[in-house]
Amino acid sequence: MSETSKDDSPKRGGQPGNRNNLRHGLKAGKLPKNAAYIEVQINKLRRQIEDAVVGLKGEISLMDAAAIQTAIKWERHGALALRWLNKEADVLKPTERLQFSREIARASTERDKAIKELGLDMKPEPIDLNSYLTNGTDQ
Repeated sequence: MSETSKDDSPKRGGQPGNRNNLRHGLKAGKLPKNAAYIEVQINKLRRQIEDAVVGLKGEISLMDAAAIQTAIKWERHGALALRWLNKEADVLKPTERLQFSREIARASTERDKAIKELGLDMKPEPIDLNSYLTNGTDQ
């Protein structure tokens, strides 16, 4: 049985300050050891996006978590394509290089679409402070 807080809603995630409760169990997966730097970059981006969503919305919904997961997977796809292009550029034909380049650009476009779904570019509605102080609501 899960613990409940004072308002009878179930508590989620690990210890205070632990970010596990933000992800709804979604993870991007492990990369090979020689690509660990990409994993570090991806995890940093994930934390930045999660922080932006929590800062704007106060929580990460399941749909937000899915959009973040999609953005992260596309970012990883682009980073891996760039890595492979750099590693194998001298043995690839020009058409193959263009295909890698196309995948890198497509990954950026798809990542940006997923991030846009989060609505991070929207300004929060202003609070009528006088109404809030008088009535305790923002009408």
